[in-house]
Amino acid sequence: MTPRSRSLLLALCALSACAQPRPPVLHGPAPQDPESQRARSPGWPQPRAGEQADMVLVGGRVFLADSANTVAQAIALRGGTVLAVGTDAQIRALAGPQTRTVNLQGRLVTPGFNDAHVHFGSGGQNLLQVTLQGATTTAEIERRVAAAAAQAAPGEWILGRGWDQTRLPASELGPGGWPTTAPLDRAAPNNPVLLSRVDGHTSWANTAALRIAGINRQTANPSGGEVVRDPRTGEATGILKESAEGLVGRFVPEPTPAQARRGILAAMELAARTGVTSVQSDVNPTDVAVYQALRDADSLTVRIYGWFPLQKAVIDSLRARRITAPTGDEWLRLGMVKGYTDGTLGSRTAYMLEPFADDHRVRGLPQYTVAQLDSLVTAADAAGLQVILHAIGDAANRQALDAFENASRVNPAHPRRHRIEHAQVLDRADIPRFRQLGVIASMQPTHATSDMRWAETRIGHARAEEGAYAWRSLLNAGATVIFGTDFPVEPMPPVEGIYSAVTRQSREEPGVPPGGWLPSQRLTREEAIRLYTAASAIGEWQEARKGTLRPGMLGDLVVWDRDLLAIPEADILKAAPVMTVVGGRVVFERR
Repeated sequence: MTPRSRSLLLALCALSACAQPRPPVLHGPAPQDPESQRARSPGWPQPRAGEQADMVLVGGRVFLADSANTVAQAIALRGGTVLAVGTDAQIRALAGPQTRTVNLQGRLVTPGFNDAHVHFGSGGQNLLQVTLQGATTTAEIERRVAAAAAQAAPGEWILGRGWDQTRLPASELGPGGWPTTAPLDRAAPNNPVLLSRVDGHTSWANTAALRIAGINRQTANPSGGEVVRDPRTGEATGILKESAEGLVGRFVPEPTPAQARRGILAAMELAARTGVTSVQSDVNPTDVAVYQALRDADSLTVRIYGWFPLQKAVIDSLRARRITAPTGDEWLRLGMVKGYTDGTLGSRTAYMLEPFADDHRVRGLPQYTVAQLDSLVTAADAAGLQVILHAIGDAANRQALDAFENASRVNPAHPRRHRIEHAQVLDRADIPRFRQLGVIASMQPTHATSDMRWAETRIGHARAEEGAYAWRSLLNAGATVIFGTDFPVEPMPPVEGIYSAVTRQSREEPGVPPGGWLPSQRLTREEAIRLYTAASAIGEWQEARKGTLRPGMLGDLVVWDRDLLAIPEADILKAAPVMTVVGGRVVFERR
């Protein structure tokens, strides 16, 4: 067991505070309609006679995100939940002397967005490190790293994220089309440097970092990883794929509690000003302690549903503490475990049924044998945990679906909502299996518009058209699809995902390509918003508490500066919140 695994198990011993009280949840197969519970309800809760709201928002358009696409004029909040929706007159009647009245002036209100896949704590740390998004030359990367090194003590690690070799000139790249140690050595000769690729599955190190890790010509590739080498000399070039990242990463100091808190606060601020009120994220021991402290101080401004690694020791520890999916309160809950079945398309480490179109020698890097994955998924399923599996390539997605099917066959029947994270490239035969097995497809629409520049180069047009970023095909097949961003891999603002799902066009060059890339997968705006709100709540067993703005639901909402349902498509990217409310409390307001 690694030191980090031991620290994780120690942290699980302190999770009793997360385990009580357990919120009411709906057990059963993942419903296909976010409003399925509403359809069986005798009616919405009505305000009691004389009941007054804490806040009323009137004079606008309130999109409830229900399956009927209901739009009201106004909404009232009380005690952290939705008290009523209706006409201006109906809602104004609920205002009293202590009620805050907000004149929407025609603006749109939506439920708060629930990002179903983020890396919240580490993403917050990235906000405080070297940011490499948008860099189009190695000289620009060198300049940014050098600026950080100038502020660092000798020997201090320089960390960053966001570089993308597909955006760099081919003339500046080395073996295999990857950058080399040279620019980082020039930028930081006295510091070890480790920079994560935009997808988080490949790292770029300088010579000092390789030396600390003891990586040389004799270093063997770890299982499920690769140390990229110069074919002429056999020396490491500085590029570390998948599990090979850990050869250097294990020497990087963990953030201190104070550093973790700063990162989480930075991520919370970003979430509030972009309209994100709930996140589903990886957690580590330090993060959990920070979230608990913020919750206890009434300072947590985003709701957290966290996952731990899919490891046998973690499963056993969670089972021993009777932590199942989901355990916790409305602010902080646990019960998910996540595994990685493969890598990414951009790094050619996604596990494919057939070789890559631009490199016929490889089919990617699977991270488990069939037996290993089946064993872990079956054990977690038996423990009542929600298993989520990262799967990019069509072979990885098939392996994940097979593992879920095996667990349902081996274990007794019980409520399940297992998920595949990304479900990025699917074989046509596997698309119906999501509904058949009750597996949720957790997808990130910005991946499509980021990757479309080169995706067909990697997998060819036929495979792309058959099942790449195929949220419409999954919905048509009856699957439950939920949306997120994969922040910090992609930007957190939900408007970028809405635009991507609706247009499938470039966010950098709106309107390109005309009609969108693989346009048959486009969604309506209402659908895109529901997949980010009502459907995402299904992904965490919370559709009875949040995701729509019907009365009785949690008072999480966003007021937008323009109408996402009516403005020209290109203007969706310009939309921004003027107010974000979580549990009836204003956590962001633009004056």
